[in-house]
Amino acid sequence: MLLTLIRNTLLLLLFIISFSFTSLAQKNSEKALISHEHVSLELISSVNSIYKENNLHLGLYFKLDPGWKIYWKYPGKAGYPPNIDWTKSKNIKDLEILWPKPEKFKILGMESIGYSKEVILPIKLILENNNEELLINFDVDYLTCKKTCIPFNDNLILNIPIGDGEISKYGKIINEYIDKSNYSNFSNFLNPDNILFFLFIAFIGGVILNFMPCVFPVLSLKIYNVLSQQQENINDKTIKRNFLATILGIIFSFFILSLLIVFLKNIGHSLGWGFQFQSPIFLFFMILILILFSLNLIDVFSIDIPIIFKKFLNRIINLNKKSSEFFQNFFLGSFITILSTPCSAPFIGTAIGFAFVSSNQIIFLIFFCISLGLSSPYIILATKPQILSFLPKPGLWMRKFKYFLSILLILTAIWLSKTLLIQINTISNDSKNNNWIDFNTIKLSELINENNIIFVDITADWCLTCFYNKKTVLDRKKVENIFEIHNVKKIRGDLTKPNREINEYINSFGRFGIPFNVIYSSSVPQGILLPEVLTVQNLLSTFESIKND
Repeated sequence: MLLTLIRNTLLLLLFIISFSFTSLAQKNSEKALISHEHVSLELISSVNSIYKENNLHLGLYFKLDPGWKIYWKYPGKAGYPPNIDWTKSKNIKDLEILWPKPEKFKILGMESIGYSKEVILPIKLILENNNEELLINFDVDYLTCKKTCIPFNDNLILNIPIGDGEISKYGKIINEYIDKSNYSNFSNFLNPDNILFFLFIAFIGGVILNFMPCVFPVLSLKIYNVLSQQQENINDKTIKRNFLATILGIIFSFFILSLLIVFLKNIGHSLGWGFQFQSPIFLFFMILILILFSLNLIDVFSIDIPIIFKKFLNRIINLNKKSSEFFQNFFLGSFITILSTPCSAPFIGTAIGFAFVSSNQIIFLIFFCISLGLSSPYIILATKPQILSFLPKPGLWMRKFKYFLSILLILTAIWLSKTLLIQINTISNDSKNNNWIDFNTIKLSELINENNIIFVDITADWCLTCFYNKKTVLDRKKVENIFEIHNVKKIRGDLTKPNREINEYINSFGRFGIPFNVIYSSSVPQGILLPEVLTVQNLLSTFESIKND
């Protein structure tokens, strides 16, 4: 009797334990699949158990209704890609999403890049310990769009125990999508899913930088110096050598900038283009250099390599007149690089954004191509110095041109001085006015949920392209009237001083520099990102497309 009672009790306990584990497994299985009205998302694994593997592959399995889309890692003009927060997981050292080749489509008239119907995004996991079970706890943030866009944040849980490493039923299809993610990055040159495309636009962006307000005076200064040398009957060989020094100075400076970016990226620091202009010390240094250059132009004194630096160079090289000229032109190239960084030219933002989210090798390649573009006028003149013969012969006009360049440099120094005074709180920032809402005082999500049309402008007093956008587009009466008629909420964020919240906001769009402009509405809650250089036509056509939707 007693033995029977003990036996039945043990059986009951075993049943309860078995039922509990079965329920827990079912619960976790259910948490690995979440369904919504137009999309379902399942977390799948290539293996049923772990057997001494240091890494394995998972998959985010999206199934979408006809017409609905999700976005690729570089989504195009609108949208954002799926993002995984895996901080609640256990035994994961690192992970990487492998992106299958996407397709192009149009949503709300905007060309975007992503996936439709169904797709698996393979995930490469690196384990901390291959002798422990794996608890996967993902918060997946993603956006689905058709005529409207719906954001989701799904929590997916999956347990993978220690075992014999058995391949799961999903192993084959995950491998198929891994193969689809290994498509050639160098095919279809003009497609925005390949590396050569971004290298090309980085080069074009570098070329355009030469004609931005901050760099053009220095480019003109260099041509003036060469014309002066021709007046002194200096031969073409010397002119070529001096141009080569400037080219090397630009390329070397971009290489140093690349090293700095890679270092900051690896220590988890927030990245940005031109954000060194948020430093008062850097601004003071730049103002001093600009004043010295301008005074040198009007013959107040002649700039040479500092004596202390000359002594240092003499220890490692024989510093004669020829080498002295070389280093002067080399440092001019470095100065051009520094002066170009507050400018955001067309294509630069896209190329920089791609670089900052790519591997270290890609960062070096992108910055090298920008440096080649910025050097292109000097490369042309170095290879064909006879082009300068088409310019007017040296004479009185050169003296007038020299004074004109001096004025441009002084105006640049005054502009930076104003920015410096704002940063040290000596004067107020007049970019903030009653017509604009301060970015730091509102919650965008609340305004979007209230069915507002919202225009966001992220600017800074050190950004000349931002100033151009304001004067030629945003401050135009036509634009202001349309915004007022449709009760557009105008929000302005200021990066004259460092602001972590604004940095994170623009980084979320894959951008790392300013100007930065986005339009939101109830139909496009994810926002439509506008080009760096605005035009009235582009702004109003984008506005009309979301207003009429």
